[in-house]
Amino acid sequence: MISIILPYSKPGIAYSGPLQSIIGVCHFLEGKYDYQILTKYNNFKESPIEESISEHKVVTISNFNSKTLFSIIQNSEIIWINSIYSIPFSFIPLIYIFLSKKKTVLVSTRGQLLGGSLDFKKRIYLHIYKLLLQRSKNSIYIHYSTKEEKENSYPIFKKFRSLLFANPLKSNFPEIKKQKTDKSEYVIGFLGRIAPIKNIEFIITLMPLLPDYMVFHIYGVIVDNAYKKKLEKLVFQLGLEERVIFKGEYLYKELEELYTYIDLAVVPSKSESFCYAFFEAIENKKPVIGSTGLPWKKANTFEPNTILPLEKEKWIKQINNIVSAPHNIDENRQKNLEQFYNFVLKSIEDNVLVSFESLVE
Repeated sequence: MISIILPYSKPGIAYSGPLQSIIGVCHFLEGKYDYQILTKYNNFKESPIEESISEHKVVTISNFNSKTLFSIIQNSEIIWINSIYSIPFSFIPLIYIFLSKKKTVLVSTRGQLLGGSLDFKKRIYLHIYKLLLQRSKNSIYIHYSTKEEKENSYPIFKKFRSLLFANPLKSNFPEIKKQKTDKSEYVIGFLGRIAPIKNIEFIITLMPLLPDYMVFHIYGVIVDNAYKKKLEKLVFQLGLEERVIFKGEYLYKELEELYTYIDLAVVPSKSESFCYAFFEAIENKKPVIGSTGLPWKKANTFEPNTILPLEKEKWIKQINNIVSAPHNIDENRQKNLEQFYNFVLKSIEDNVLVSFESLVE
């Protein structure tokens, strides 16, 4: 039995990558392996997995009861942990695994070892975590989404075996709704968490260098209030109160509608292990620019200048190129990005199946 520990997720949020990732992997495992999803929280209404979760075996552990969780771990051959820094969803299960023997343990890093995600306390925690993994005498694997994530991660787990497979994507594109943007303005949109690692200030500092009819709309949950205040101060200092607007949180069911108000999606992150927002822009047929903090430089071989270094001149030039491009160029760009999307989708399925074959050997 493969027991998959599902990290906590806020009801209905659109930016819940681990949720989508785990359920996507389970679709590939279905019919091939016995598995169960362990969760403390079982209300998936309006979340990205609302419809698909019912297809899988879910075991709800009230308040992650220690006795129940320990019993399940004892009776599982493979344990998949999907967060590193969480005490209830990672550290406590790891202690129970430490007390067990002959288990195979898969730990997903989910970008939590990348630059911008670490501080002194986390480094101390990671050394304790590593020690527990080593002393457990179990078979340990570390999961990275991509080769780039592994190469750029804090190398504390480098002596453990690793598996590479990215988050599964949708296999089809939604029917696109009619564009609702005001044609007197051009909307650059960011969708995701309001957190320092997302590097939103980079786009804000571009705005004075772009034409006045361009505006920047920021959608997402605030996970760092100090960072939000820093961004608001920057907006005020640059006199951009009417051009940079915080639009608040959004539900997953609202995602397609939101994209009808956006002309260009931007992902200026310092680092990412995967980044669903990048692919959601492609799904919704929007031009998108991402930073080299994303592990998708390969996209440039399908559509040049999709992934750019965090250099203002290059971003300004590409934004202006996209804005001024004729309709046929826009269509070609979208076709190229959809080819890249499908290339990633196919490689993900292959890598997931090979990875889990390694786990059960």
